[in-house]
Amino acid sequence: MIYSQTLPTEYLRGVADASAYCAGLMDGEVPEEGVAVDWGIVAEFLRSTSEAMREMPDVAEVAPETGVGQIRSAPPAVLRYELFAELLSSKGVERLGNAANAVARCCESHVQVVPTARELEWLLAVAAQEPIDELARRNETSTRGMYRRIEKMWERFGVANQVQGVALAVQQGWIAPPPWEDEEDRASGSKV
Repeated sequence: MIYSQTLPTEYLRGVADASAYCAGLMDGEVPEEGVAVDWGIVAEFLRSTSEAMREMPDVAEVAPETGVGQIRSAPPAVLRYELFAELLSSKGVERLGNAANAVARCCESHVQVVPTARELEWLLAVAAQEPIDELARRNETSTRGMYRRIEKMWERFGVANQVQGVALAVQQGWIAPPPWEDEEDRASGSKV
């Protein structure tokens, strides 16, 4: 097999194990209707990859408990593209790529975003209607720079503006609903 010509045996066993694990996770989930076919294609690819690698005598002989620390410290050789390309048709590669992208988009849309400590501070400040120039001063940046940071935070949270951002923060329980009575309540996010 082409893999055995380019990658160390211990590494191949890790890839086989990881592929089987990911396929198992995918089998345990019911995907959204629009991605079900792509989901199946990617899961089958992972299963097939794992099975094919485990059929290699050298890979099958490696003890399953071989950990990352036991794998050689030198990075594995890169799988030579021209050899890999011989295994697949261009349409097959394109279809697998499209399926993988569809599955990735589906998974990304379900990832729970959690604010960092700094973003939580910014959320509290925005919810309390603190002037941006004061927030910028505390964060040692310009007012314009602070606006850019907050805008990037909204993008990361998938909201369009501060009203949606504060609403999301309250809905997710990151902060209590404003208004707060005093500085101590604001700092802790406690409601009046």
